Amino acid sequence: MDWKSQIQGLIGAGATVDSIAAGMGVTPNAVREIIAGRTKAPRADAAFRLARMVDAEPLVAIASPRAVIGPLVDSRMSKRALRAKFGFKTDAHLAKVLQLPVEQVEAWPEEQGVPALPQVMKLLGVQAEQPAAEAAQIDPDAERVIQVQVA
Repeated sequence: MDWKSQIQGLIGAGATVDSIAAGMGVTPNAVREIIAGRTKAPRADAAFRLARMVDAEPLVAIASPRAVIGPLVDSRMSKRALRAKFGFKTDAHLAKVLQLPVEQVEAWPEEQGVPALPQVMKLLGVQAEQPAAEAAQIDPDAERVIQVQVA
């Protein structure tokens, strides 16, 4: 398997080096070494993780790795990748869609994951988990209590 092309395919689909490294359980520098050709293959456990990120069937290249690793990429997407995904040229466009101040969006680093704000998660299609309804307090002695009348 050509690990370099698999990683480049993920990057082409919108993943960042940091998100790929996190998914593989290695450092971003290890991923860069594979891309540069200085490392031919990752460790076995990292290779299996990379294969799972790329495709459910390891050793088979797929046309759209984005569909397989979408949740992983989206949850760690960089600001640059987010702008590219929606075709925005500037942070102002992204801020308008997110209904956030432009200064706040401009303060986000370009190559790090965007903050998990509700507006960002909604834009990425990630459903916020609803808190489980707390069960009503049940009194274990409710059936044993009787009314007492005093004369």
